[in-house]
Amino acid sequence: MSGQDVKTQGKKRENRIEVFAGIAERCRYYRSTPGFWEAGEAARAAKDREPSAGQALAESRSMPGSFSTLLCLYDREGRECGISRQGIRFSRNSYPKQGRFHRHQYVELFYVAEGSFEQILLGEHQHFEQGEIVITDRNCEHADYLTKQDSAVLFLCLAPEFLDSLLDSYETTDTLQRFLFHALSRQKQEQSFLRLRAETVPPEMDRVLEQLVQEDHSREPGWEAIIRGNLIRLFSLLCTHYALQLHSSSQEAKEKVLVYELERYIRLHFTDVTAGTLEEVFHYHRNYYNFLLKKHRGVGFQEYVQELRMERACELLRTTNYPVRQIAAMAGYANNSFFHHLFQRHTGFSPGDYRINCRRINRGREE
Repeated sequence: MSGQDVKTQGKKRENRIEVFAGIAERCRYYRSTPGFWEAGEAARAAKDREPSAGQALAESRSMPGSFSTLLCLYDREGRECGISRQGIRFSRNSYPKQGRFHRHQYVELFYVAEGSFEQILLGEHQHFEQGEIVITDRNCEHADYLTKQDSAVLFLCLAPEFLDSLLDSYETTDTLQRFLFHALSRQKQEQSFLRLRAETVPPEMDRVLEQLVQEDHSREPGWEAIIRGNLIRLFSLLCTHYALQLHSSSQEAKEKVLVYELERYIRLHFTDVTAGTLEEVFHYHRNYYNFLLKKHRGVGFQEYVQELRMERACELLRTTNYPVRQIAAMAGYANNSFFHHLFQRHTGFSPGDYRINCRRINRGREE
């Protein structure tokens, strides 16, 4: 395959983009093409005298329009390949390699599709594993740090005004989505980056990212609407499957993110969570969590957990026929008498009377 064939091959692939079920399959397809890297070497050698020669792809790329994608493949031999709507570009590096520090005029989201990826962000060396997502604002100076391994990273580039219109157009009542959207909006004003990790990456993530690449490359009628819809779906997946960490020089921003993580953890484990558990998971003294919740939510840890447990007990009393003792246990209370006391204080009714009243109201609505 000649250097000229590289561009032709790339166009043929993009005419067949519908065959890719996900971004992982796309990566495997490129890597498995016979002579792919060798053809890239020939194409790169022909361009070595150009002014941009030797510049890392992630540093030199520009962003056409309001949205674009770039898939970067790296191998342990130092070869790097960038695949975008503009074509396929190759470069070679000596490992380990630290790129120059730079900023972008857009918000950048990258997803580690294979292996791992490293950057220097806010003065610290950061190591990102497969499946992680990082969103970097345009003010955040950073540098890539490439090491000897096979890896793949998908970069999504969003113009600030495009991101603003996307966030403004989507109204959500979901607390986690509101928090993420707020963080993305604030991010354009600060030197910060969002790091998102999932215990298990949802299968939909692979498909959504591939759909974004397909629409960016094809630009067929309606592509912008599909891009916007898939970005909203992407943000929804981030809220429901990922733990979010905001890295910022602002102490207030760090506190708000920790409160978000606390709430998320407590809601998932409200039946058995304790202050000691929070110490083990988040590594701060238990008094600090009480302070944060009172400062940002107006209630301490015990009151916050109790509110969640009462909400769950009320829901079960309204919607099931479970015995009260069983509902108490399901809400996190082993002592039935203590549960009765707290429930009466919280609602003004005993659990039995609350259930009767709810059923009477429901019958009245049906009539």
